[in-house]
Amino acid sequence: MDMITDLANLTFIRPNLLWFLLLLIPIVFLLTYEWKSQSSWQKVIDQHLLKYMLQGDQSNQRSSFKIFLLMTTLGLLIIAIAGPSFAKENIPIYRSAEARVVLLDLSLSMDSVDIKPSRLTRAKHKLKDLLSESKEGETGLIVYAGDAFVVSPLTSDANTISTMVNDLSTGIMPILGSEPAFAFNKAIELLKNAGKPTGHIVWITDGIEEEDVDYIIDEIKGHDYPLSILVTATEQGAPIPLPNNQGFLKDSMGQIVMPALRLYPLQQIANQNPTQIVRLSADSSDINKILSVETQSIDKNEQGEGNRKRDQLDQGYWVLIPVLLLFLLSFKRSARSFGLPAICVCLMLPGYSHAGFWEDLWMTKDQQAQKELNNNQPQIAAELFKNPDWKAAAHYKSGDFNQAQEYYANQTGIDAKYNLGNTLAKQGELDQAIAAYEEVLKQDPDHEDAKFNKELLEKLKQQQQQDENEQNKDSQEQQDQKDSEQNKDQQDQQENKEEQQQKEQQESKEQENKEPKELSPEELKDERSEQEKQQALEQWLKKIPDDPGGLLREKMRREFKRRGRENRNIKEVW
Repeated sequence: MDMITDLANLTFIRPNLLWFLLLLIPIVFLLTYEWKSQSSWQKVIDQHLLKYMLQGDQSNQRSSFKIFLLMTTLGLLIIAIAGPSFAKENIPIYRSAEARVVLLDLSLSMDSVDIKPSRLTRAKHKLKDLLSESKEGETGLIVYAGDAFVVSPLTSDANTISTMVNDLSTGIMPILGSEPAFAFNKAIELLKNAGKPTGHIVWITDGIEEEDVDYIIDEIKGHDYPLSILVTATEQGAPIPLPNNQGFLKDSMGQIVMPALRLYPLQQIANQNPTQIVRLSADSSDINKILSVETQSIDKNEQGEGNRKRDQLDQGYWVLIPVLLLFLLSFKRSARSFGLPAICVCLMLPGYSHAGFWEDLWMTKDQQAQKELNNNQPQIAAELFKNPDWKAAAHYKSGDFNQAQEYYANQTGIDAKYNLGNTLAKQGELDQAIAAYEEVLKQDPDHEDAKFNKELLEKLKQQQQQDENEQNKDSQEQQDQKDSEQNKDQQDQQENKEEQQQKEQQESKEQENKEPKELSPEELKDERSEQEKQQALEQWLKKIPDDPGGLLREKMRREFKRRGRENRNIKEVW
């Protein structure tokens, strides 16, 4: 009875594959015809005499048996692949967030050192950990201080974002302050424009003021975007160190600013929205808690069948057992004939490296190149990159400025022109580099880095010109003095010719027994001048920002200027 019930419950998970069973019919006819046509007697004896000449029907029986075994094996194999199922199983329903947007606080208070080595440094480390552990979905990155800026739109390439994290600091922001509401507005805009009905907002901050609470709640209410807050501060607080060891930041009253964590404003947000507040930890428990939001049951409040579904259990693996037995039975004889030659052929095949194939299977060339770039292998990265922008940047980082120049020269845009100027300057092509910077300034007269580099190279060029003029002047004076001395020497040589010849021969013999001839004072001066010139050139070129991707600060400054918020009042600069 149980067997009949099981057969009644039989279903196939992939029923469309059963159509392949129809292909077995023509295969049977083809194999039958092929085996019959291979008989040597059929070629010389008529069909009506052949049945009297052959003793028994053993040949036909063996052929029919082989066909039967082969067709049965293939039939069972197709049935196994189609996924036969006699029962169902309960499977929990999980969802994975379609996208996550990370908001990183870059206000000055993030430079406080109550968390060693600083709040921002630890926050960047945690952000990298979060990116490395994110296996699914897309990730975007937004930074904010007095305004918010998109560092990376939603992308599935977390490695690229991780590389950008290294360049983030409070000093790149074009305006001071702390306006997290702007960052939430950008995050929701990013998710909406990408068509993501669900998502996860991860907010890394050291705290907010109470007046910011209502603005943030207004931005996030009405959206299905759970919020995780990673707190990177302590209740004790710490002063904010200024750059170049200039002391600590002070307020308008001359008191040292001590920004401390206040949890109450964050808890107010958590009470109005699905939010979890996570404290910074020394291990990965904080990151695991944040990511747990992205894989959870559809309905946490319902238990049992409410958050589970019944799905067919694939039991095709049981059919594979008779398939293997029939396969061995069908080919045990033929295996003896072709087994050894097959092994020999396999051994004779050239070796194949599966590493490259495996990497190509799971990662794009650009992702492989980014991995090599993160491992400080820019030469390898330059060969792997397909994206011309990244390829040029990798060549630049490896010191191959000539190749970088070729790629930047074929690109358009203000950043490409700026980077082209940098590569030309690194190669000592000062005039061409200055021309490239001038092209940048024509498009953006406020491009501070291009302006700085152009002035730097013009000063260097002017300094070189002055050095050349002084060198030419010294050379002319030396030449005049030398001509005068030569005339005097010629007169002396005419008066004391024989004595001078003997003296020169004697000095020549003595010099052969000494060390190699040293340079004359004039030659030493020329060589010293050339070395100083080369050293000066290298020192000046080292001042050029070594940033092939263009400074992120400049990009934000242009965006901030376009928004027209320069005259907005700032509550607190930290």
